[in-house]
Amino acid sequence: MALDPKIAALKAAGTYRFEFDKSQVVSIPANQTRLVVGFSKTGPFNTPVFVPDTAFFKQVYGDIDRNLERKDSFFHRSCLAALERGPILALNLLNLDSADKVNAVRFATSATPEVQVNAGALYEYQKFYNRDKFWFPSTEDFLTNVGADEDALKPASVNDLLDITNLGQNPISVIVKKSAPTNVLQYAVTVEEWYGAANVPGYLDKDSLISDFFVDVFVIEGNFGGDFGTTVPYSRFAADPIFQQYFDPTQGLLRKKFATDNTDTQLQEFFNETEVNLRATYTACLLPDFVDLLGNNLFVEKLVNADTASTGLFVTVNENLFDGDTLIDGVPGGIDMVGHNLEAATAFGSQDDVNFLSYSGSIVSDLSFPGVFEPGTTVVNSTSTITVEVPSSGDDIQIQVTNTNAVKDAIWTAFSTMTANTTGIVGSFILAAGKYVPVISVQVSGNTVTLLLSDVGGIVPANFQTGAAASYTYINEADFNFVSDEFQQASATSGIIGSYGSTVQSQFASGVLTDGDEAVYEIGGQQYTSYLVMNAISYGFIHTAAITTALTKIAISDPDYFLPAVRITPYTEDSYTNITPHSQFSIDDPAGVFAKSTSTALIPDLYATGILGVQTLKGALNLGIDIIGDSLNEPTLKPNQVLINANIAVTPEIADVIVGNYLVHQNGTVAGAPSRLTRINSVVGSVTPTQYPIIPAGQSALLVTCQSEIDVEILTNPAQRKVELYYPIDSWIDYLNVFLLPGFKLDTTKHVPDGSNQRQNKCLSPILGGTNLYKALTDKETINFRYVVDTYGNGIEANCKSVYTNLCAGRKNAFAIVNAPSAKDFKKNTDPSFSDATGGLSSKFISEGGNLALNPTVRFSLPSATSGGSWGGYYYPFMTVRDLGKNISVPPAAYVSNNFILKYENALPWSIVAGVRRGVLGGNGVVGLELNLDQEDRYYLEPFGINPIVFQSGTGPTIFANKTAQQVPKSALSSINVREVVIYIQDGIDAILKNYLFEFNTAQTRLEIKTLADNFLATVQNDDGVYDYRNIMDETNNTPDVIDQSVGILDTYIEPVRGMEILVQRTTILRTGAISTGNFQ
Repeated sequence: MALDPKIAALKAAGTYRFEFDKSQVVSIPANQTRLVVGFSKTGPFNTPVFVPDTAFFKQVYGDIDRNLERKDSFFHRSCLAALERGPILALNLLNLDSADKVNAVRFATSATPEVQVNAGALYEYQKFYNRDKFWFPSTEDFLTNVGADEDALKPASVNDLLDITNLGQNPISVIVKKSAPTNVLQYAVTVEEWYGAANVPGYLDKDSLISDFFVDVFVIEGNFGGDFGTTVPYSRFAADPIFQQYFDPTQGLLRKKFATDNTDTQLQEFFNETEVNLRATYTACLLPDFVDLLGNNLFVEKLVNADTASTGLFVTVNENLFDGDTLIDGVPGGIDMVGHNLEAATAFGSQDDVNFLSYSGSIVSDLSFPGVFEPGTTVVNSTSTITVEVPSSGDDIQIQVTNTNAVKDAIWTAFSTMTANTTGIVGSFILAAGKYVPVISVQVSGNTVTLLLSDVGGIVPANFQTGAAASYTYINEADFNFVSDEFQQASATSGIIGSYGSTVQSQFASGVLTDGDEAVYEIGGQQYTSYLVMNAISYGFIHTAAITTALTKIAISDPDYFLPAVRITPYTEDSYTNITPHSQFSIDDPAGVFAKSTSTALIPDLYATGILGVQTLKGALNLGIDIIGDSLNEPTLKPNQVLINANIAVTPEIADVIVGNYLVHQNGTVAGAPSRLTRINSVVGSVTPTQYPIIPAGQSALLVTCQSEIDVEILTNPAQRKVELYYPIDSWIDYLNVFLLPGFKLDTTKHVPDGSNQRQNKCLSPILGGTNLYKALTDKETINFRYVVDTYGNGIEANCKSVYTNLCAGRKNAFAIVNAPSAKDFKKNTDPSFSDATGGLSSKFISEGGNLALNPTVRFSLPSATSGGSWGGYYYPFMTVRDLGKNISVPPAAYVSNNFILKYENALPWSIVAGVRRGVLGGNGVVGLELNLDQEDRYYLEPFGINPIVFQSGTGPTIFANKTAQQVPKSALSSINVREVVIYIQDGIDAILKNYLFEFNTAQTRLEIKTLADNFLATVQNDDGVYDYRNIMDETNNTPDVIDQSVGILDTYIEPVRGMEILVQRTTILRTGAISTGNFQ
């Protein structure tokens, strides 16, 4: 035997002491946590939530839901009952699939390009969550769900630098805008000043202000959002006595009460309305993990998502794009809330408006709309057979085109590609009887195309050709885009129609065209100014040629399918009183043209004939300014400085040369290089020639200093020096878009319990074996709980509610407290039936799984041993509680679980919860039981595995059995206390073994483990947990083969203490003197 290393280490003579304490007693604290499982319409789902008290529970999940209780779902009442005895873990289960979707909006965070889809799109709801274990909203999964490109910034994409969705179930409306200056005063410093010259992130421009990356987010309860599928998204507010003052039908929510206001005064008044509940306001940064000087993380994800549980709003930012190498600041598709790239977008691109975050508006002064007409497409029959008739229903007109050739002819192909009109969707039209007839149904089956056309407007089958050379003229949905005079030239009435699909309609829908826009018409040397009013209408005509006449303005036969369109009505004054005569407003008259806003008498700037020119109400975003000097012609000036004549008569634009506006820094290129602006930092007046000789004698100038170099345009003929000034976007957008996020709506046909076993099992399916949620619940290192508490009724099925016992068996240290079906459910059930010949409920039939004489298709049973039967106890009948002035029946499991917890205070973890000592049930409102069980009932129920609750005089509802569901085969584990003591022992020994993981497998180590296990089991034995025990961990079970596999084995054998479930009193009557003589047995 090898010498003990401690002894071998001794070198000097003498006596030495070593002490070995093998008497340690291992104390294992018993886990008392309950996992209460069920369904709630509100609150987090598929993740356990620690609930300390009833107030917290009601805040998260709401109060008792009596509608759900009528469907045998008692989650809220059960949790509140359980909380009477201490904290719980609440697990609200929601079974989702790929058909469950929720709306998300992928915001553009740059003024260029215009790529934001205001209506958002639907995405799979569950994919907003990390579902690896317990579910939680995940920004990474959000990006994956919406298809974000996380590898590179795409100039023509939104790039997902701010996406939003509503994960709650109540609708919210959201506004996102650049932060108000007063909210970010402390961040009005440059990037270089904030980070230091050596630490400027590669994705930022050093001259930008930190405040340029902050947004204000407003979360409003309810629906105030625009319907972006229509041309007038906010029209529903037009007649609202409260909100009509705040909303423009096309442009959205008005920001300022007066144009001269420096803050969003009208917006604030809107928030102050009693009908408006502003749930949350955030001032947050788009830069990932931006930290202020006090160490506060102001990243928009951090701030907004901290409140997702209460507001529903969840946001994500594509953080991978902030890699330090790719410039995001001020570039197309990046972060540009100032408008840096508008110079290049207007000069080299076709963008004529902005639409990002809540901003939307025109960025050009002049809009042009060429006259367009739709002549239709004509096809002629060649090889098809055409039949026209009234269908058997007696309504409308049916056209069938049949062609058996492998290659179909033009008419068959044309008909097969048509689409149906509905009251909300534009489809195809066919010309017949001098009218365009709407197609209302298209079906293609094999070689036959069947169209259904409306017969409204006097349309009959005879109006359609059927011969071998039949000819049809049609218009498909994608063909519509006409812009035309609404009336014939001879009519005095003027007006222009922009049809569905036209640029007029789209510009109106986006708010670019608005009431008050102007049009200047020139004819015969005279100019006429009109003030325009735009109205969304249903238009009953199609214009088929350039000049509107009776022959080119063809009616649509059925008013139900008129085209969505925009009518532009011109007025001679801005009070919109008198309509402009047709002779002064027309795109049909070849003698007249529209003028641009830059047109003057000396230098006319006119559109060609046939083009509508509109001068927008907003006006230009920028203006050119003549300057006196720059660093090239005045060497004392720096490249970021210019001199401007201070005489307003000479330079009227100086009123706009103020701190906070911008001058062009670089123009960008046609090849795609972005433009950039430079902010005006200071404006000094009364600068004289003495200071700068370039200033003409007798004049003064403004000295303008910007953050970076100024781009100066030098003209030679005539000689001029010019700079270009831009207004920041936030200063000229008058309206804000509001985005509705409806949130997730529970589908009562699949998500919500309906009282049936099928739906109940569907609701419980997220914790079935094999799911990630099941794996997390069965991982003892992930979550800690001792009991699983059922909150459902029903369960009349084979292996009743085995989802709970399987879960506990998979976890191996939890016990399920389960509701058996109620007496009411047993009695009303017919397959199987539990009623006897008199119609009464039979406990005998319950124990047999139903009346088998009736050959039921389902046999009621409790979980077998293979389904975890020994890991659960079933309790019956339901409790009676007083609720809202009446008695109702509720499941007992939560009340039973309180008694299991109570024993940890005044008994032992394996004490039997039954009888008058530990089995008396109580709780708030408990008055009795739905059914009083007698001894005959218990005679059947207890051997079956159901624990009866009986009403005892003087004590009340009392648990009267100690049975697990595993009664066949009968074993020690058929008793709940045995299962509990086994769990306690296995938890304790497991705690011992954890301390020896990765130690050497030696005789000494094995002896230490065995000694600790013996000491632990001795305490259990002393507390009547086991009669006897034995631990083995030596060479008999740790053979060389076992050791070579890096395995250590401890075998534990126990003889659990049994309870006295049946007590028999035997009394024998003896003759006198029999006891004293001992003459008896």
